[in-house]
Amino acid sequence: MDFRLDEAQRMLADLAERMGREQFAPKAARWDREHEYPHENVEALRRAGLLGMTIPKKFGGPERPLIDVVLAIERIAKYCGVTARIVVETNMGALGCVMAYGSEAQQREIARRVLEDGDKPAIGMTEPGAGTDLTALKTTAVESDGGYVLNGRKHWITGGGVSRTNLIFARIIDSNGVDQGIGGILVDLGTPGFSIGRVEDAMGLRGIPEAELIFEDCAVPAANLVVRDPKDGFKMLMNGYNAQRIGASSVALGLAQGAHDLALDYMGQREAFGQKLKDFQGLDWIMAEGEIKLEAARLLIYRAACNARLIRNNVMLPQMKEASIAKAYSGHAAFEVVSESLQMFGAAGYSRDLPLERMLRDVRMFQIGGGTSQAQLNMIARSLFPPG
Repeated sequence: MDFRLDEAQRMLADLAERMGREQFAPKAARWDREHEYPHENVEALRRAGLLGMTIPKKFGGPERPLIDVVLAIERIAKYCGVTARIVVETNMGALGCVMAYGSEAQQREIARRVLEDGDKPAIGMTEPGAGTDLTALKTTAVESDGGYVLNGRKHWITGGGVSRTNLIFARIIDSNGVDQGIGGILVDLGTPGFSIGRVEDAMGLRGIPEAELIFEDCAVPAANLVVRDPKDGFKMLMNGYNAQRIGASSVALGLAQGAHDLALDYMGQREAFGQKLKDFQGLDWIMAEGEIKLEAARLLIYRAACNARLIRNNVMLPQMKEASIAKAYSGHAAFEVVSESLQMFGAAGYSRDLPLERMLRDVRMFQIGGGTSQAQLNMIARSLFPPG
C-alpha cells in the first residue's frame, strides 16, 4: 500500500494550496461578513481547472479520480471553507447523479455549464418535514402534457438562488396518478413557477446561500427527468450523491488543518511566564492530540476515496461503511481541533479580528450537513448487525 502522492497529485495539491493562501484567504472574512457568494473565486477555480475535475474527457473534463478532488478541497478549505465547498459541489453531488444516471444530452449540458460557466449545480433534497428521513419528502412531479408539473418546497438547499442547475428530488406521479417513487428532475433557475423563498441566516459558511426553493405548478419538459425507477430510483440517486460525504469530510479536515497550523505558528511566537507557549507541556499535548485526529481523519477520508468503485462516467461510489466512518469521525475530530486551536489564542481567538471564530462556525456544519453524525453511526451499526 503506497501512501505517497504522484507528481501530478503533488502539483495539484500545491496549486490548490497556493490559490487558497494567496487568492482566497484575504477575502474569506468578506464572504462571511457580507453573506456574499464568491463569484471571483469561482472564476479563478474555473480558469485553474479545479471545477468539474471528475467530468469525463468525452464531455471536456480532465476525468480525475476522486482522491485528486479530495486533495484540492482539503488544501483550499484551510483558507476558505466556502470556496472549498464550491469545489465539492462542482465535482460531486448533483453533477455525480446526472453523470451516473442522466441522458447524454443532460450530461453534456451540465458539463458545459460547470466547465464553461462555472455553474455550481444544486441538489434539492431536504424539506421542512424531510431532513435525515428523505423518504418522507412531499414534493411531487406529476406527469402532464408530455412533461412534469412540480409542486412543493425545499429548504436548506446549498446554492439556492445562485445555481442555475437544480436537481430536485420529488415523488414522480404518472399520468394515471400512480406514485412511481422518488426520482430526480432538473429545473433551471428562472423557470416559471420556480421561486426562491427564505434564505437562512446560517451560523457558518455564509458565503453560500442556504435557501428555500418553492415550486408552484412549475412545468418542465420530460427530457429533464434524470431518474424514474419505481423500485430503485431513490437508491440510485443516493448512490450518485454518496461521494458528497467524502467531499464534506474533506472540507472539515481542511478547516481543522488550517486552524491547527495557525495555532502552531502562534505558539512558536507568543510568550507567557517567560517562555513560549510551545514550551508548555500541557499545551503541547493538546496539539499532539490534534495532530493525531487530523492524521486519522485524513487516512479515513483518503481510504474511502481511493476504494470508491466506478459507477459510470467517472462517478466514483465510496463504500457506504467507509464513507460513513470517515464522515462521522472527521466531523467531530475537526470541530475539536478547531476549538482547541482557537483556545491557544486566548481572547484573541474569540475575536473576529482572527479567522479562528469563523472557522469554528464553519466546521460545525459538517456534523450536520450531508448526513448527520448520528445518521452515519446508524449506517455503520447496520453494517455490524445486518438483518436476518
